Amino acid sequence: MKLIDHFTKFLSDEVNLNQSRINRLQEHVEAISGFVQNSDYEAKVLDFSPQGSWAHQTIIKPSRNKEFDADLIVFIEPNDDLEPKDYINKLYNIFYHSDRYKEKVGRGTRCVTLNYSGDFHLDIVPCLKSALLFGNDYEYAVCNRKDNVLEATNPEAYTNWFLERNRWTGNNMLIKTVRLLKYLRDIKTTFSAKSILLTTLVASRVCSVDEYLRDSDFCDLPTSLKALIGRLDYFLQENPTMPTVQNPVMASEDFNRHWDQKRYENFRDKIHGYREWINDAYEEEDRDESIRKWRRILGDTFAQSVVLDSAASVTGQLLAKARVRTDAHDIMSAIKAYGVNLLQSINPHLPYVEKSRWQKKRNQIGVSIRAGCNSTEGNTEVIKFESGNILEKGIWLKFEACSSSGWPLPLNDYDVQWRVVNTGQDAVDDDSLRGDFYPSDSQHIRWEQTQYFGVHWVEAFVICKRDQKCAGKSERFFVVIGS
Repeated sequence: MKLIDHFTKFLSDEVNLNQSRINRLQEHVEAISGFVQNSDYEAKVLDFSPQGSWAHQTIIKPSRNKEFDADLIVFIEPNDDLEPKDYINKLYNIFYHSDRYKEKVGRGTRCVTLNYSGDFHLDIVPCLKSALLFGNDYEYAVCNRKDNVLEATNPEAYTNWFLERNRWTGNNMLIKTVRLLKYLRDIKTTFSAKSILLTTLVASRVCSVDEYLRDSDFCDLPTSLKALIGRLDYFLQENPTMPTVQNPVMASEDFNRHWDQKRYENFRDKIHGYREWINDAYEEEDRDESIRKWRRILGDTFAQSVVLDSAASVTGQLLAKARVRTDAHDIMSAIKAYGVNLLQSINPHLPYVEKSRWQKKRNQIGVSIRAGCNSTEGNTEVIKFESGNILEKGIWLKFEACSSSGWPLPLNDYDVQWRVVNTGQDAVDDDSLRGDFYPSDSQHIRWEQTQYFGVHWVEAFVICKRDQKCAGKSERFFVVIGS
């Protein structure tokens, strides 16, 4: 399922860099440009130009409140009295001797860096612009301070190359897809690829014919993501050995310098896996199941409003069902009247509940859960309770997985993983819906504490140690917590 509205909101709220931060960047760049132009820098400044992700419009919100990076090119006239390293060192000195920038400035191999702590890093890259002898064209070179050499480049030509391909897809679909893939890289951290490398690989999968394929391959964002990661995966699978990824506007430059065969193979494998996940989520017809699958790819903030609504509304839905047969006006009295039979009607596949990650063994064993409670964790003296019993807040619960006949499971043969699911407004407000898997604390036992008003459940998954397959799972064991 496409879930276009959720993709639009996700891109706006979670992926795109805040407009306020872009505005601050532009304000600082205007001040920096005026500062450099009015300084005693020994090279004549011709112009300033945003470059990299900023120029390509693929800059994204940094993860975990980190600073984002932006690049600014300073086009300058060559000065015969300066060596390549001098262009950077002298620009650095100008900033270093300024009260405004002294504490912010640093040096890289090809740039001067200003660090606006907690907001962004700005790399200022001196770029020599030289007129060719014939025609109206120019050649460009950046300065390598460490090797004291000039390196040919053509940054604005690359930007034009990328934006042309974005125009072919229409509605900025290439830009938006690259943003999503960079976000996927940053939140998953399962593969590494510099932004220029990833951008080039993805944009190279677009051609002029795509102007005529917009309605099929680029009609919306999830379709564009599916199409481009599919094309990228096809290219990678055709190249088991790391290919050279050339600068499309300057064949003498390649973007492989931060890659090797091992990193490439990992990138190739991960993109193949994500392509399969994306295809699966896209083709899934059940809305909640599709949301769950997209969240597996993009993280827990995707379609979060649906998740929160589904969790918060569980008790209200149960009460509505109970009123069909009784005049119960509160959820606790309804549960007392109908017990587990009422609780079983809760959808077990709420969109935040993680699916089992283990393949099932052919012959399943019966699994049940024994439960007891105590005021302290780990206390062996517990009071037994049953699924659906109403408990108070602040007590510790001991869950033990056993065979359906009540016998202990062999410790040497099995591990037990526990799926723990919370529902209700209290858990929503505390950002504690959970829904994923947790290991046993000891000997197939899991301890949990009652914290949130409402209905919750645990399930025991018995995992065979020998082949890591699921040998059996319990029914849901419901925990009802009163006020």
